[in-house]
Formats: sequence, structure tokens, C-alpha cells
Amino acid sequence: MKLFSNICILIIIGVLFSCSSQSYVNRGDKMVESGRYYYAQDLYEKAYKKSKDKEAKADIAYKAASCFDQVNEVRKATSWYRKAILNRDTFSNAVLNLAYAEVKNGKMEEAEENFWEYLDLKPEAKVDNDPSLILKRISTWEEYPGRYKVEILNDFNSSSSDFCPIYMGKDTNVIFFSSTRKLKDKPKKDGVTGDYYSNIFESHYSNEVIRKSKKRKGKEATSRKVVVDTYQWSKARGVGDTINTEWNEGAACFSADADVLYFTSSQKVTKDNLGTKIFVVQREDEGWGRVAQLDLVPDSLTVGHPAISDDGTILYFVSDMPGGYGGNDIWMAKKSGNSWSKPQNLGRPINSPNNELFPFIKSNGDLFFASDRKDGMGGLDIYQAKREETGVWKVENMKYPINSTADDFAITFQFDQEKGMFTSSRKNGNDDIYRFDYVPLQFAFVGKIVDSETNEPIENASIHIVSSDGEQMDSKLTDEGQFNIELNPELEYIVMISAEGYLNGKEQVSTLGIKNSRNFKSIIGLKPIEKPIELPNIFYDFGSWQLREESKTALDGLVETLNDNPKITIELGSHTDYIGSETTNRDISQKRAQSVVDYLIEKGIYWDRLIAHGYGESKPQIVNAGKAKEFEFLTEGDVLNESFISKLKEKEKDEANQLNRRTDFIVLSTDYIPGPNSKVKPGSDTNQIGNTLIKELSEIKGVFYTIQIGAFNKNTIPPIIQKYKVVFRGIIDSSTVRYTTGIFDDLDEAKAEASKISETGINAFVIAYNKGKKITFAEAKKMKK
Repeated sequence: MKLFSNICILIIIGVLFSCSSQSYVNRGDKMVESGRYYYAQDLYEKAYKKSKDKEAKADIAYKAASCFDQVNEVRKATSWYRKAILNRDTFSNAVLNLAYAEVKNGKMEEAEENFWEYLDLKPEAKVDNDPSLILKRISTWEEYPGRYKVEILNDFNSSSSDFCPIYMGKDTNVIFFSSTRKLKDKPKKDGVTGDYYSNIFESHYSNEVIRKSKKRKGKEATSRKVVVDTYQWSKARGVGDTINTEWNEGAACFSADADVLYFTSSQKVTKDNLGTKIFVVQREDEGWGRVAQLDLVPDSLTVGHPAISDDGTILYFVSDMPGGYGGNDIWMAKKSGNSWSKPQNLGRPINSPNNELFPFIKSNGDLFFASDRKDGMGGLDIYQAKREETGVWKVENMKYPINSTADDFAITFQFDQEKGMFTSSRKNGNDDIYRFDYVPLQFAFVGKIVDSETNEPIENASIHIVSSDGEQMDSKLTDEGQFNIELNPELEYIVMISAEGYLNGKEQVSTLGIKNSRNFKSIIGLKPIEKPIELPNIFYDFGSWQLREESKTALDGLVETLNDNPKITIELGSHTDYIGSETTNRDISQKRAQSVVDYLIEKGIYWDRLIAHGYGESKPQIVNAGKAKEFEFLTEGDVLNESFISKLKEKEKDEANQLNRRTDFIVLSTDYIPGPNSKVKPGSDTNQIGNTLIKELSEIKGVFYTIQIGAFNKNTIPPIIQKYKVVFRGIIDSSTVRYTTGIFDDLDEAKAEASKISETGINAFVIAYNKGKKITFAEAKKMKK
């Protein structure tokens, strides 16, 4: 009985251990050793859930993140790197890898924060290699892109991974590519990625399509070729069981005459045949010949990614065999009769301590390949290598837009052309096929529309673009508020942005005189009208309400905002701190608010769009997210009232008081329409006769319409003029003055008012002016447009 009890205890202990966190970790480690990351990540997730120790959880999360990184599931990788850091906030490697993962996700702001956090944890890293330099490189290359236009090839791409496109020799109407899409009824899944094993597919560009009949009762469905009006790519189909097996096939190339196909496969030929090998097959009229393995290296070594020279004598390929520089290197072998020479490593600068993959040899001898070396944009980048006269290779990154922050690889060119295809995971992290074409010069205005308070994207914004050649167009935003507007050389553009609930925004872009391709980048913040909008850099001398010169410069921006939003009326609010009496503060703030209003009127803003309000100390600042980030002693939502400030340290008190000393504005209405007296407030000028205001037309800016009601000697003002509250004066000669009433932006409104005046017996008619000079209606219409 005792023996039986002991056996039971041992069984229970064994069961408990088999389900323990460490057991899952151990099994996951073994999966990683054999490269089966898909299975490993699942085991690490189970280990993480079972573990109770924070240090252990940090290590487990890091291992899970690394697995997701290996199979390019970057979004999941970032989630697990964050879990690692959450359990160990000094986990510098997790912070660094998270930064690089965010780069691949295209989240530059998050990446920058993590790079700086890493440098705080490892300041010595900046001495030898500052990892944050990648962000500067990305920003510069995206702003000044190479002369390629890149577009996704939706004809071929699926929800699975589609990669490694090649042309059938010089025939660009036939394309072969690899894909993990489902090919058979019950395909296997790869333990590395969790996807179906990859196969080679083909598609043809023609005007012949296959039409299938509907399956009817008692009859099989039939298919027939039909000629249509337009050429299109046929539905991709597998190249057949001669090439495609139950294992991975991909990364192929054709000989120049398209008679021979070289491809990579992980199919097993012998027991010692591990990893991948390069296979060759002859193309025949009715299909394919016999597939044979190339005898390049011993069976215990892995090779793949073949690229053949035009004359068929040099084969470039990838291997991690001994004698390399680290990771995978590019090697070459020369053909001698029916055999190949001993492989030679291409050496530096083509190979590096990192991975070099997917070579392609162009007809002019240039070599292209992908690498994850540190001088790229993140992930795999495509590089070009040219042989100089000395025989040394010169290697250059192909930069943006061929490369992106995601993986970019497997480029192929059309014969003797500067266009072709490549693979990229830049869209949602999925491998897709893209085409590219060389263009002489290209410009674009790219960026995002965001809420200036929350920095959240505004998805319903409208963009209207006007160019200096008179062309106008509208642009659409993505779901994340992003825009990409193509621009033409030697033009100026005004980009106007509007969204419900926000003030209109405006950007100006010019391509005049620019000789290099460029992407103009901008994050445009629209101000929400529901909250007060603070005006920065509005300064006064102590106890004064006179605007300083730097304040006037800042207010010119508000003038532009009001001109861009002609239908809003606003209240200008001035606020003080708690120093001094409440009565004094309210009085001085009112005068300061009025000084701002007076300046805006002086700049041509209609007086009836503006209200001045001095709040004194009655409305303390409420801290927003931006202020909380700028001042460490504040948190979002703090109210800087006297009670709150009194508890702060002296330096903090000064900063809080300064935040309370501010000028802001709020939008009162969005349906303003100017009236006849909007330009000048009645009674605001001392040069009056009764209710009549005399003002020079030359002082009024821009194009406007007014109503002439007579021309008289300037020393005699007829009584009829007294009927009108506002009259403007235009000098005809030294003794004669033309009197007009009303300022109108709209011609039809002016004509309607003139008609009413004429009904009283006065000969009234509309005239157009610009800068004090009379112009024709046609000129006015053209200038307003």
C-alpha cells in the first residue's frame, strides 16, 4: 500500500511538472532550436500565463516576442515586448527591440520614445552606434525619395503571403511568384510560420479569359476560352506537381532564354538533405521536364535564392555555410560543363555580419540583394551593387520608395528596363507584390490630419487643393486621417483643410525651382471650436495693456486664421494670475483683450466678428495633456486656482502663474455674414457729421463693392448724406469727392441694396474697388476668384 502511495505521489509530481511554466519554456526552447517558431510562440504564451514570478515572466515574454519577430508578425511582437518591459522596466534589450518593431509598424513617434528610453538605460550605446539615427535616415529618405513610382499589384496579391515575383525570361507577360495561399484540399502548415507551405504560381497577361458554365443537374460544368476587349492578368494557378511538393517552394529565377527554371525547395531528397536546396528543371512545350537537385554543397548545408547571369555561367545564391561573414551570405559558383565550381563568397562590402538574401543579377551586371544591415530603414532593405573600374563593388541602399520601414526584398527587373517588381510587407505587415517604374521627377505632399488637442486622427476632414496654374482638386483621407497628394513640378499649391467642429486649416507648398524629387511632409493639426484656443506669445509689460512687437507677430497668425474661417465670430479673452487685487486684474485684462481686438480690426478684420472680454483671475487654467507633458509637476485635469498654486514650490508657483497669464479665444458662431456697416463700427471715428462716417476708400484692403450716391464739392456735404450711417469718400480731383455707402463682399447683395436706395429718389449704383482704385466687375470677379 505504501509503495502504491509513493508511486501515486511521483505520478502527481510528474503531471504537475509537465504542466508547469518551466516545462512549457523548455519545450518552447527546443522548438526554437529547430526553427519552429510558430509552435514555440504558443508554448511561451502558455508558460507566461502559468508563471507567477515577474522576472521569469519578463524573460518568457521576450522569448515569445522574438518568435513573432522571426516570422514577421511585428504587431504581436510589439505586444509581447511591452509585456516583457512591464515585468522588468530596465529590460534594455526588450526596449531596443520594441523600438525597431515600432519602426517596422511605421509608428515613428513610439519608436523614438523607445530609442531614447534605451539610450537612458544604455548611454554607452550612443558612443559607438546611436540606434535613434535610423529615424533621421527614414525622415530624410522619405522627404527626398528616389525617382521610382511604386504601386501594389492587386492582380496577384491575396490575404496570404505573396512574394519573390519573376518574369519568364524576357517575356514580361508571364509572371511566376511564390505564395502561401491554399493550393490543395488538405495542405500542411509550416512549423516556422504557421502558414501553409509555399508553392510557385504563374499568371499570364492576355485578352483571353476562361469562362466556366454553371453546373446543372446531370451535367458537368464546362470551361472555354473567350477573347475580351481588355488585357488582364489571369487568375494565378500552381505550376504543377512536378515543381510544387508538400514542402516549401519559392525564390526562383529563369535563364535568359526562359528554358530553365532554378528554384528553392525544402523537399527531402535524402535523409541527410536538410534545410533548403536549389533545384533545376527544363521547361517543355507541354509542361516541365525532370526536376534535379543542383550539386553545389554537401547535403548537410542549406542553399537557396538562386540568380543566374545572362550567359548562364554564374549562379548567385544564398547560404549560411562556414566561411561567411555571419548570418546568410551571397555566394557564387561558375559553370564548367555540366558541373559547378566550388562556391565563392562575394565578400565585403556585399556581405556583412547580418543577413544578405534574394540576389538578382541585372543584364548590365549590377547585383541587387536584400539585407537587414543597420544602415537601412528597418527590416530587410534592397541594395544595389555596382562594379567600379577597380573591380570593387560599390553598394548603395535603394532608399525610399523602393524601401520602407517594413521588409522589402526579392527585386526583379524587366530586361534592359528600369522597371520591374519586388516584395514588401509595408501594407499591414503582409508580404505583397509591388511594381515599380522609373519616373523623371516626382513630388508629393504627405501627412496626417489630427486634432491639435488630442493628436488623434480626424477621419472626416476634407482637403481641397488649388495650384498656381488654376487647377483644383479634392483629396481623400485614409481611415487614419492620412493623405498623399501628388504634385507637379514648377507650381505653387494652397491646400485647404476643413472638418465639422474644427477651424479650417491651410498649408502652402511650392515645387518652384526644385530639381530633386521630394515628399513634403506635414502633420496638420485642426483646432476644435468647442474649447478655448490659447494664443501663444502674447506679451505685455508689467501693469500695461500695450501690445509688444513680438505679440503683434503672434497675432498675425490669428489674422490668417480668421481670414481662413470667414464665417466665425470669436470672443478674445484675457486672463491674469492671482497677484494683485481682483478688481485691478479684471480691469487690466479687459484693456488687454481690447488691445488685441483693436489690432485685429487694424489688420482688416470686421469689428462685428470680435468681442473683447477681460476675465481677470476668474478662469484659472485647466491643464491639458500637452501642458502635463511639458511640466512634470502637473497632471492632466489640474485646475490652477489659488488653492492649488499655494501648495507648490516657489519655482513651480512662478510657472503656474505664468500659465494663468494668457490670452485665448473661443468661437461664438459659425454662420457670420458681413453687413453694410461691418467694415467700420458706427461712431468709432471722430471724423463724423451727424451719423455719417467719412473714410478714405484707399484704406480698405482687398476687392469690395460699394454704392455711389453722389459726387459733390468736398467742402459741401448735402443733407441727403445725413440719411446714411456710414458713408465712404473717394476723391475724384482736388475739389470733387465721390460719396459711397456700404462695403459689400458680394456683388448681388450690393446691387439689391442699391436698388432699395434708388427707390427713395437717389441715383444709386454699384462700383467695384481695389486698394482705393475703381475697377471693372470683370476684374473684381477674377481677382476674387
